[in-house]
Amino acid sequence: MTRLIMIRHGQSAANFQSRFAGHSNFELTDLGRQQAECAAKYLRKIGEKPDVIYSSDLLRAHSTAEPIAKEFGLPINDTEGLREIYAGSWEAMKVEDIYERYTEAFTTWRMDIANARCTNGESVAELYARIVDFVCRLAKENDKKTILLASHATPVRAIDCFSRGWGAERIGDVQFVRNSAINIFEYENGVITPVRVDIVDHLDPSLVTAVPTKLSDVKIK
Repeated sequence: MTRLIMIRHGQSAANFQSRFAGHSNFELTDLGRQQAECAAKYLRKIGEKPDVIYSSDLLRAHSTAEPIAKEFGLPINDTEGLREIYAGSWEAMKVEDIYERYTEAFTTWRMDIANARCTNGESVAELYARIVDFVCRLAKENDKKTILLASHATPVRAIDCFSRGWGAERIGDVQFVRNSAINIFEYENGVITPVRVDIVDHLDPSLVTAVPTKLSDVKIK
């Protein structure tokens, strides 16, 4: 059995500016760095000790992994395999501008994410298949170890969905994960099972960032 600790990155500049980050490289905000520091200390407090750390090679995820790597004296293995969805034409755009320019596609993203595709980019179903395959491969390669995976909102949501025995068509039924939320799973024989998800016990209420839940959350100009 492999234990998987999957963490979404802390608040990024894109989150703060309401931009769709995708594969674009945004750093953490000061708040995001605080969230990451708190996550590292919390893992030590609850006795979760990773044997190896993998991170999306995008800055916001790597920077989230850094305090954890320092806490446990481990290197960070950066990989494209844990990247967020490729957003195509939406890359780095403000969400209100995406809604204005790509209204139908962005409405699908917010209201029916399982059937969404970023314009000229990756679909959620494609991301689901990519992430599930990659995480299962890492888990198999690290049998009997605890691995820390620093990633992004949609990949974490995909693994949560898979752990419930659901296909990509049910990803919309999975709660949107918060910045620096810790998610713990177990892997064995191709099956991922949830232990505890969307943990933000390490965050003071002032450090918890809100997440969008529907199209009406988007600030339209």
